[in-house]
Amino acid sequence: MTRETGFTLIEVLIAMAITAVVATLSFAALDTTLDSVEVLQREGERIADLNRAWSLLNRDLSHFVDRPVRNEFGGRNESMQGGEIADSTLAFTRVGWHNTTGRIRSNMERVRYVLENDTLYRERFLVLDRTSETEPQRVALLEGVTAIEFRFLPASFPMRPGEFDTTNWPDAWAVGAASASPGPPQALELRLTLQDYGDVNWLYEIPNGGL
Repeated sequence: MTRETGFTLIEVLIAMAITAVVATLSFAALDTTLDSVEVLQREGERIADLNRAWSLLNRDLSHFVDRPVRNEFGGRNESMQGGEIADSTLAFTRVGWHNTTGRIRSNMERVRYVLENDTLYRERFLVLDRTSETEPQRVALLEGVTAIEFRFLPASFPMRPGEFDTTNWPDAWAVGAASASPGPPQALELRLTLQDYGDVNWLYEIPNGGL
């Protein structure tokens, strides 16, 4: 007589309990892994945005040219001006505007960096000497910026290699300089206060600054 064998009810329940525990632990591990991947992806995108903003400002400043402009009110704006008490956050003239369409125009343009509603914007004007109808083209560069600060190194200040103490640098440039231009600075420091990373400092050297 053949005796049938199999699992008892207790064995089946134990196996189901072990399977449920393993499945729960596996799901928790998978969920943690997916969360980590998502966090790393957001961090990577944030760092990419920071690098893009830094690179764009660096490119603009590397093409700086000492050319004042006329604003929409007919007044003179120096080739570079910025700081809290200036008309704009940071504005300057740059050369190297590529003319891919072959239009008759200057190869210089006026760019401006503005902080508005916790977002850093880059603006560019299609003409150097503006009128009341001239509107800038605006691109959002970086979100989550709660504060911005500039410091400028005048040509009269010594700049020693490897020394980056910007404490005594002026925090505004070309303010009220209609009668006597101070000329361009030889370097500037940009400090951004970010919602996620806190303070981030960038230091730029201005080509031909002070000449």
